[in-house]
Amino acid sequence: MRAPEVVSRRALPVAIPLTLGAAAVVDWLGKPWSALALTVTAAVGMINGLWLEGLLEGMLQPGKPRMTRAVVGLLAARWALWGLLFAVLYLLRERFELWAVAVGVACFLVALSIAGTKGADRDRREG
Repeated sequence: MRAPEVVSRRALPVAIPLTLGAAAVVDWLGKPWSALALTVTAAVGMINGLWLEGLLEGMLQPGKPRMTRAVVGLLAARWALWGLLFAVLYLLRERFELWAVAVGVACFLVALSIAGTKGADRDRREG
């Protein structure tokens, strides 16, 4: 029996080309700063998705939940990464379109949805 693969990791093969394709279209439309904002937002979402699953794996083990220093540090790093992203986006707000940030978030959310659906279908077939 194989260990279950985390959803965020399964979403990466969909999220990366989807994000790069969306950024290429936005760049082709003549908005390179918006393409950068889209790409960076999606990348932060991907990183945070992977970190969150690592956090949950570490904390939610059978028996007593483990709230270690490493878990607290990783949780703080996740929030710091989001804070840094939004601080940079705020400082550069004159250079890009706000919808590009929403598209960056949507790219990873769509990829997560696809990966979750594929995982559920595979579990149904195996179970």
